[in-house]
Amino acid sequence: MSNSAEAVIIGGGIIGASIAYHLAARGLTDVVLFEREEALGTGSTGKCAGGVRLQFSSTANVEMSRTSIAAFERFEEEHGVAVDFKRNGYLFVLGDDADLDVFRENARRQRELGVPVEVLTPEEAQKIVPELSVDGLVGATFCGGDGIANPHAILEGYASHAKRLGVRILRTSEVTAVEVSGGRVRGVSVAGERFETDWLINAAGPWARRVGALASVEVPVEPVRRQYFVTKPMAWVPENFPLLIDWSTGCYMHKESGGMLVGESDPVEPPGFAQTVDWDFLGRVAEHAVARVPRLAEAEVARGVAGLYEVSPDHNAIIGCVPALPNFVCANGFSGHGMQHAPAVGLAVAELVTEGASSSVRLEPYAIERFEKEQVPEFNVI
Repeated sequence: MSNSAEAVIIGGGIIGASIAYHLAARGLTDVVLFEREEALGTGSTGKCAGGVRLQFSSTANVEMSRTSIAAFERFEEEHGVAVDFKRNGYLFVLGDDADLDVFRENARRQRELGVPVEVLTPEEAQKIVPELSVDGLVGATFCGGDGIANPHAILEGYASHAKRLGVRILRTSEVTAVEVSGGRVRGVSVAGERFETDWLINAAGPWARRVGALASVEVPVEPVRRQYFVTKPMAWVPENFPLLIDWSTGCYMHKESGGMLVGESDPVEPPGFAQTVDWDFLGRVAEHAVARVPRLAEAEVARGVAGLYEVSPDHNAIIGCVPALPNFVCANGFSGHGMQHAPAVGLAVAELVTEGASSSVRLEPYAIERFEKEQVPEFNVI
């Protein structure tokens, strides 16, 4: 086996697998993906709630979603794997007039971009989710083009197709050193072996900062635990139940395995790598969920899941070359949106590596150097 590669990818989650496939599909014949665990997708991908949406506040993220959704729609045909992409919509319900004003303005700009988003009254929202309690609500937004997909299937599709195209996927292979000289990455060390490479792509998810540090690159990404709980099946949950977000509490839910997946973020959760389920947190999630959908009071919890967001300072991804090290490429900081943007990110990074720039999506808004000036945060972050 050759210890050289045209491109080395660090991280075997959905982002790394998408990049690997797209690089090989664009003609790179020697791509190596390193994953330190025994299986792919054991990090954030394996704990992902599966949401896919067009309802973002930034134009760049809307464009990223549009490109990815098109890929999900043709995924089975291209990769031979069904990803169960169900476009039941995202319903944001709002309990504050100021938030409603922001969502109304976001909806106006989203419609200018062709996103079929509607601003609703609480009663109109209740027609979409009859079980919804409208107590305290002032409005809602709904986009029927949003939905959920299966992250495990997406990962399997990309990884399997990448291997068929010749990508070497090396598990239990942790990159422990990055060799830099003359302003470029020259190689990496894995289990005492050196691999020369023309390109190094950091797709390490919550561990992106640690990978950057190996090359003396500051990647401003923090790991933050996120948790959700899945109930046992309930007959009343309809097939077309949307992904429902109560913006005031951050509680979200969608149909899962005949029951409901219910979770929310903890605004006081400090950064860290803990991935154990805090069962005490279930009480808070349940209180918020039942207040918004009272029938959830009858639910029985089947399991809890805890995983990591990889959070950037402005909740936008960091994608592109590092100015001081132009063959070190970041694909990090997705702040909970990595799965749904994986197709577009993989394509954009592949175009960047093979053509010198992305022609599919604009990468300028995601450049790492933006942190040297004032940023525009993504507002719609759960």
